[in-house]
Amino acid sequence: MRITILAGLAGAALIVACGGTANPGFASSGSGSGSGGSGSGSGNGSSGGNSSGGSSSGSFGSSSGGASSSGGNGAPLIYAHTDSELYSMDPTSHQLSDIGPFTDGSGSTPVITDLAVDGNDQVWVNSETAIYKATVPAGTGPVSITLQTQLGTSTKFYALGFTPAGVLGSGESLIAGDSAGNLYYVDTSSANTTPLNLGGFGAAPSGGKFELSGDVMFYSANGAARGLATVRACKSSCSTTDDYLVEVDIAALQLAFQSKSQAPSLLKQILGSAGTGYGRLFGIGAWGSEVYAFSREGSSGSPPAQLVQVGSGGSGSVLQSFGSITGGWSGAGVTTKATVTVVQ
Repeated sequence: MRITILAGLAGAALIVACGGTANPGFASSGSGSGSGGSGSGSGNGSSGGNSSGGSSSGSFGSSSGGASSSGGNGAPLIYAHTDSELYSMDPTSHQLSDIGPFTDGSGSTPVITDLAVDGNDQVWVNSETAIYKATVPAGTGPVSITLQTQLGTSTKFYALGFTPAGVLGSGESLIAGDSAGNLYYVDTSSANTTPLNLGGFGAAPSGGKFELSGDVMFYSANGAARGLATVRACKSSCSTTDDYLVEVDIAALQLAFQSKSQAPSLLKQILGSAGTGYGRLFGIGAWGSEVYAFSREGSSGSPPAQLVQVGSGGSGSVLQSFGSITGGWSGAGVTTKATVTVVQ
């Protein structure tokens, strides 16, 4: 069943990459390796693999379904997803359209934890353990996914994003994130690969360390590569109510890739002086001067899944709640060619 939701938003639009499942790593305190994390690129989901599309608290409209991530004519188009269902967002009208369920043809499609879109508008998705290419229908219907690369490690992955061409190699490079807050380079040229650990986000200002809460995204501004991520502070447990929006240190990422050793910290700066005020931001992206984040549903459905707008000052505000998106959002993605001016 196709559901179209007209979000009552104002301003430019939205989203890039992240995956968020009901993975036990993020749902608990700390990372999957012991300190929690889960979801879009690394959040803390709670619903398992059965998030379903449903009507939201917004009004309804119509849409043409799945187009390319640049709209086919230069117009922006953003993808978002639950554990099992793909949606598209028109950032000019803010219509959210249910495209259809992910399927690998086996009858037991894995939970999809994040999504990324490359510069050719090809949609890629990941489970906790593998990378897939997706075939998005022109209208609505099943979204076929084909295994591209099996990730040969016990690490579970929840975030996904492409760097612009030339950052880590001549072409675009795929970056995955785990629940412990580490980013990895993934070589998708082979059927099996061991991701290269590039490092994490270091110490949190209130003590403990930063771990990925939800997602990571990359873009170019004025000829320079930039990266953004949502992270959360973790001590004995991790915050699930106040994620930080941070800038990724591209120079540190490049050095770690070149030296094949983890960076001491991939944190360049925290946007603003405090957190966003919202947690479980599993999918993030940006268009223009604003960052938009899809949040996972909270414990026992409170708060519901939400769309949160985050300005360059780092604080967030709810644009829409989605009470019937059971379990909430898992990730989001937009082409690496999106126009973003959040950090220049």
